[in-house]
Amino acid sequence: MNQLIQALIVGPVPRELKAIGVLEKLDTYLSDTLAESQFAQRQLLLSAGQVPEHLYYVRQGIVRGYYYDDASGRAITLFLWNEASWAVPLQPFFDRRPSDLYLEVMPESILLSLSYNQVIKLVELLPATEILLRGLILNYCAFHKKRTKDLLTRSAWERYIDLLQTHPRIEQKVSKEVISSYLGVTPQSLSRLIRENGHP
Repeated sequence: MNQLIQALIVGPVPRELKAIGVLEKLDTYLSDTLAESQFAQRQLLLSAGQVPEHLYYVRQGIVRGYYYDDASGRAITLFLWNEASWAVPLQPFFDRRPSDLYLEVMPESILLSLSYNQVIKLVELLPATEILLRGLILNYCAFHKKRTKDLLTRSAWERYIDLLQTHPRIEQKVSKEVISSYLGVTPQSLSRLIRENGHP
C-alpha cells in the first residue's frame, strides 16, 4: 500500500477503502496533486497567527512544531515529525483558524504537501477517504495521550531513550537545544544525563 496512505491508517485497512477502485483512485489523485519541496536549510513553514494552508507529508527529514513562550523567551517543542508522518497543526487546519504553533522544517528534508482545498476536493471526489482524516485525528489523539503520560510518569532519561528509538539519527538532524526542549529539560540537564548514564 502507498506509504502516504498507510501513515493515515490506524490498524487494518478500513472496509470503506477496500471498495473496488477506491485505493487506486486515491493513489492517482495523490500522485497528480502532491507538490514536492526540498529544503537545504532550516525554514519556517508556518508562523503563529497564520491559518495553516497545507498538510505536509515528511518523505525525508524532520519537521518541528513548537510554541514560543513569551514569559521565558523559550521555544517549546511539542512535535518532531519524522519520515512517514503527516505534519500539521490539526485543529487550526480543519477549523480554518490561526495557529499558535510554529512549523519549522529541518535541513536536508523533503516534504510533499496538499493544500486545504485539495484535501476538501479529495473528500468530495472520494467520500470514502473521509475515514483517512478520522485516522489522522486518531493518530494525533494517540500521540497526545502518550506524550502526556510520558511527561507525567517517565523520567527525562526514559523519554530520551524513547525519542532515540522512535526517531533514528535524531541527533544528526536537530540541535541539542531542540531535543532538550522536546524532552522538557534544559540543554545543560540533558548533557548531565548523558554524562551520568553514558550515551545510549
